[in-house]
Amino acid sequence: MQRILMSFALVAILTGCESMYQDGGIPRINSQRDVDAYNATVTANADKLVCNRERVIGSNIRQWVCMTIAQQERLALDAREVVDDILQ
Repeated sequence: MQRILMSFALVAILTGCESMYQDGGIPRINSQRDVDAYNATVTANADKLVCNRERVIGSNIRQWVCMTIAQQERLALDAREVVDDILQ
């Protein structure tokens, strides 16, 4: 009985830890079908998701890495600014 209660407590703790991460209103993406379904609900092009399976730093396991088009453009702009600062 005690093992069962400990198992339920462990599951509850792990579930609570997962909800600590903020997703910015973007649902968890597990496939291209999920990306297409999300993009169908968004009207602005800048809010559409672009997702790729990438190896995340510190892991050999490939994960879905998603950004909106606006986030990608901002990241590219920031990178260009850094390179320009280095070259000057």
